[in-house]
Amino acid sequence: MEMVQRPENTHASLVEAMRSMDGVEFDLRLTADEQLVVHHDHVVSIPKDKLEGRTKIVEEWDLAELEKFGFCSFEKLMADREWLVPWQEHSKVACLEIKRCLPSIEKEPTKRMARVMQLASEMVDEAGIHDEAAVFYAFHKPMSKVAKLSGSKRPWSRLLPVVPRTGSHNSKRLRALPQFVLHSFNRLMKKQKNSGAPMMPCAVDYFEGFKRYLHLGRPVGLKGRQLNRLRSILGDYPVYVWPGHPYMERDLLSAGLSILTDYPDPSMILPCGSKRWLRPATMPLTDEQWKGLAEGIIPEDVAPWHEISDEQLGWKAVRMIGHRGCGKTPRPVIQSI
Repeated sequence: MEMVQRPENTHASLVEAMRSMDGVEFDLRLTADEQLVVHHDHVVSIPKDKLEGRTKIVEEWDLAELEKFGFCSFEKLMADREWLVPWQEHSKVACLEIKRCLPSIEKEPTKRMARVMQLASEMVDEAGIHDEAAVFYAFHKPMSKVAKLSGSKRPWSRLLPVVPRTGSHNSKRLRALPQFVLHSFNRLMKKQKNSGAPMMPCAVDYFEGFKRYLHLGRPVGLKGRQLNRLRSILGDYPVYVWPGHPYMERDLLSAGLSILTDYPDPSMILPCGSKRWLRPATMPLTDEQWKGLAEGIIPEDVAPWHEISDEQLGWKAVRMIGHRGCGKTPRPVIQSI
C-alpha cells in the first residue's frame, strides 16, 4: 500500500523523517512576535478563503496564529523527544535553511536572518546537538555576516547560485542562470571550502541532462569519465544534492553524494528495479546487502549505527535526508482545516 505523505514542514512530517531517514532538512522563518516557525513559502500556505482578509505574508503573523492552522513551532519541535533523541543520540543530522523575508518586510534581510540563526542555535546548543549534526544555510551571499551577527558557533554553508527573493519560480531561476553558468561544480566546491563550510548543498542540475553542460568548465556526471572527474574533485568533501529523483537515487549514493529526497516511501521500487534503503548512514549495509536490494531483497536485522559505534557520524557519511520533513507537498500545504 502506498504511503500517505504528511504535509511538508509540519511537526508530524519532521518527526517521521527524523525517525525513518538519516536526517531532515527544513525551513525557518521569524514571525511577527519573533518566534521561529517552520515554513517554506513567503505566503501563509493555506486556502485563500481562510485568510479572511488577513495579510498573507508569514512574517506578519504571530506564531500562535500560524500554529492554529497546523504550522510547526521550532521551539515545540525541540521539546518533542521523538524528534530530539534521534538527533541527539543516533547520529542523525538536520539542515536548517534560513529563509529570507520579502523586501517589504526587510529591505536588507541579514539582521533578521541572524536573529533566526541566533534563536535556533540557542535551542540546538541547549539540546546538546553535536557540532557535526546541524548546519545552517541560505540563499544569501553574506552568510558569513549572518553567522557573525548571530553570535552562533554553529557551522554554516551557502546555497549557490543565489536565487532572487522575488518573482515566480521560473523567473527567479532565469535570473540566477548567469551565476550557474559562471560556476562549474569545481568552482562551486572551491568557494564552499574556502568559506569553511562543512558541506556543500548542490542542485541536481550539475549532474543530469543538458544543464550540466551550461556552465563554464568541465562537466561532472554520474557515469563514465564524468563520474571519474566528479570523484576526483569530490575527494571526501560532503555534498548534499537536491532534488534526489528516484531514477538517480542509486547512482547518486554510489557516487558518494548525499540526497535530499521528496520521496519518503520505503516500499517504493526504484525505476532501476531496486528496493530502497532510507538510512544508508545510520543503518549501514554491506556490499552484499546493497546487491540484494538491487535484486529485490530487503535485508533484515540491520543494526543501527548507534548500536555498533559510539562515534558520531560526521558530515562525510553518505545520507538520505528528508526534504522539508517527508518531502515537498502540493500547495497549499495545509489544505483542510
